[in-house]
Amino acid sequence: MQNFYITAVEKISLNDLLLEHLPVPHQAETVITAGGVWYGRRMRITNPGHILKKGDTVRVYTSPDQGLYYAIDENRVVFEDEDLLVVYKPCNLNVHAVPASLYYNLSYGVSRYLKKRGIHMEATPPNRLDRPVEGLVAFAKNKNSERELFKLVRKGRISKWYMAALEKGKGIHRLKICDRISSQRSTTKLDPAGKNAVSCFVRAESLENADIYSVFPLTGRRHQIRFHASHYLTPIIGDTRYGSRFFLKPDEIALMCRGFNFPMKGKNLRIRVNPAHIEAFYKKIQQAQPVSSKKER
Repeated sequence: MQNFYITAVEKISLNDLLLEHLPVPHQAETVITAGGVWYGRRMRITNPGHILKKGDTVRVYTSPDQGLYYAIDENRVVFEDEDLLVVYKPCNLNVHAVPASLYYNLSYGVSRYLKKRGIHMEATPPNRLDRPVEGLVAFAKNKNSERELFKLVRKGRISKWYMAALEKGKGIHRLKICDRISSQRSTTKLDPAGKNAVSCFVRAESLENADIYSVFPLTGRRHQIRFHASHYLTPIIGDTRYGSRFFLKPDEIALMCRGFNFPMKGKNLRIRVNPAHIEAFYKKIQQAQPVSSKKER
């Protein structure tokens, strides 16, 4: 995703301004209607005919998926009942709308899925996954269930199980990590004044090129698992931001939200990803390439 500022030197429509300044002029209307133009920090402008005054400045975001609409494949639905929908998010996809696009994200896809079934509900998940992380995301199908889900999150009643492939290390079998961390400029680090972060790592399997860990985060800080793996064990494969020596596809790392346990309206739910997703995860690990070979290309 790229962004830049444009200032109007005279009264002009937003579409005409972008036609003059975008590297690819014919994309002007697509950028605007996708939600990629901002006036100030909080106001999106989605009308190409919006008139700007002399001196008005807009911030323009562009991305490869601008103009695309994300749709939920039936195979992505892992669990569904009258209250809840749990879907599988692939890597290289945001859970929420981003500055460049309102429509190419998981929440928009779920909203469309529900609307087709006569449920007019703006999808708002209580949990999020980073763009390069795959796995389960839960959505409520009605307002009462949405309130219940967010209440469970606040009380720490939703237990999450992650699967992570770490670079081969010292073979530590079990490790509980308790520290304080904070995030700045999209990277997490140790910070005595930061928020409490607790993760439990249990080695489940040792492969030729990776150690597979089950990870149980007891708090939900940004990049918590990714930072803890890198700082106390070894980096997650593909997570070059935190020092991995291997890469996968762009915006893809070997970390999956594999399961949820939580009570919901008198039921104790135990939701797990499909076996096909586990199989694909292992195949992905085998395809990891050393970072040096990427540079040589």
